[in-house]
This record gives sequence, C-alpha cells and structure tokens, in this order.
Amino acid sequence: MLKYLVVFTCALVSGAIFTLFLSRASLKFNILKKDNIPLSGGPAVALSFLVSLFVAYFLFGFSIPNVLAIFAASILLLILGIIDDLRELTVLDKLLAQSFFAILLIISGIRTDIVYLGFWGNFLVTFFWFLAITNAFNLLDIMDGLAAGIALIISAGFLFIGFLTADFNVQVLSLILFASSAGFLIFNLPPARAYLGNSGSHFLGLLVACLALITHYASLNNAFALFSPVMILGMPVIDTLLLVIFRMIKGKPVLKKSRDHIALRIGALGFSPFKTIMIMYLLCAIFTACGVVLTKVNNFFAVILVCTVFLFTIGIFLKLFKIEADE
Repeated sequence: MLKYLVVFTCALVSGAIFTLFLSRASLKFNILKKDNIPLSGGPAVALSFLVSLFVAYFLFGFSIPNVLAIFAASILLLILGIIDDLRELTVLDKLLAQSFFAILLIISGIRTDIVYLGFWGNFLVTFFWFLAITNAFNLLDIMDGLAAGIALIISAGFLFIGFLTADFNVQVLSLILFASSAGFLIFNLPPARAYLGNSGSHFLGLLVACLALITHYASLNNAFALFSPVMILGMPVIDTLLLVIFRMIKGKPVLKKSRDHIALRIGALGFSPFKTIMIMYLLCAIFTACGVVLTKVNNFFAVILVCTVFLFTIGIFLKLFKIEADE
C-alpha cells in the first residue's frame, strides 16, 4: 500500500507543480492562454501522468505495452489539442486526427471484446467509443473545474473496480489519472487560475475512454455489466446526448456552439458557479457509483438498476427542458 501512496503523492504534487510552472511560463511569454488565463492544464496533467507512470513502473515493474500505447495516443491527441488552442482547427481536421489515433489504439489491442459482435463489430464499437468519449469531454469543458472534476470522479470509479477485480494496470492508471487531475484541479476550481484547454480535455477524454475499455466488468451471472462503462461515464455521455437533443429541438445545427449544456442550464436556476459544479459532481458520482455497483450484482438487480438510471436520466431531461441559459 505504501507504493500506491508514493505514486498518488507523486501524481498529485507533480500535477500541481507542473500547472503552476507552466501557468507562469504561459503568462510570462504570452502564449497558450485565453482571457489572460493560461491553458496550461493539458500539458501539466500529461507531464504529471508521464512522471508518475515512470515512478509506478520503477516501483512495481508492471507489464507496459498497452499502457505505452494508451499514453502515446493520448500525447499525440494532446499535441493536436495544443495546436487547436493556438489556432482553432476545423471540426473535420480534429475528427480525422482522432480517427487515426483511435485506429492505432484498436490495432494495438485496446478494443471491446463482445463475443456476439465479432472482430469488425467490436472494431466499429471501439472506434465510435473513442470518438464519442473524447469529444464528450471536450464539450464538457465549459465551466471552471468541470471537466477535470468529472475525470477525477470517473477515474475513482475505475480505481475501485480495479481493486475489486485485482486488475493492476487499471489500478495504476486510474490512480495516476485521479491524482494528476486533483493536482490540476487546485488551480481550476472557480475562479480558475488555469484552464485545461482543448489539449487537456482531449487528453483526459481519451485516457478515460481507454480505461473504460481495459477494465473487466461482465461475468456469467451478470451480462448487464457490459453497460457499466457507459453508466460510469454517464455524466459526459448524457451531457452530450442532451446537448444534441436540445439543439435539434431548437432547430440549431448540432455542431454549432450554444448554451444548452446541463451545467449551464443548472446555473440558470440561480446557482453560483461553484454550487453548479458541485451539483454536476454529485450527478457524476451517482452515475459512477451505479456503474460500479452494476459490476457486482446479478441479472435481476442489474435490470432494476439500469431501469432506475434510465428513469433518472429522463427526469433530468424533463427538469432541464424548460430551463434556458442566457445566450
């Protein structure tokens, strides 16, 4: 347990130090910033993740091929995000690059393994999973502390499952992601002194998407555990789905920016930014906890849980439907 504590401390402290250092450099050299707030979160979390990964490898000596593939793809996507932060890329440019990285990960063996789908079925599910979760996190990054806090909660869920299933790679990656996000979040809670930027939201999104795929869920007496990753990532998934639905109802282009996000509609009820993200954290924790529980119950209780979460989601939609955030 001491080794885990060392890795956690390394990721937490390095996340904070890298954020502080890169934020000062951003302001000093007048680069990579928005509204005079540094977009240092992405590079800071990535550096913290890399350093902590080396520390974990030194302490534990674990098998690393898939881990390296995940980190390499995440770094490439981080670089794409930095370019996007410096000069905004087109949606098509970003989708093409994301598709390329997704295919690289699939070829490296990081994909779903659903028996009934076969190779190409699993290939397509994995491909669209990577694109969906990566972009969901990018869309979620619309308030101080939101995307990083959601990543922290979700990684805690995977960390818990990692210990339940004795899956060492999931344990280490989840722990590092949790602590690195926490180190950055110190500077990102409202009012933020540093932003994730497109680089950070894409980096976190791809890491979380990979974690969901390398984690083991289903058992013979609970086929519904296959829904666990979707439920654990319920907050970014539902935020994206409702965002699309709200825009379609208004007759707006799906890809056009608008203030139809769940967080912004909750804020329109009169909550402060801090209270708004706390509500979002609570909703995320509910979805994540349900996803973790789903891995440990039988089919009967799994059906009840899935139906309950579905009705809860419908309730969120109906509650937010009539609320409008100021444009």
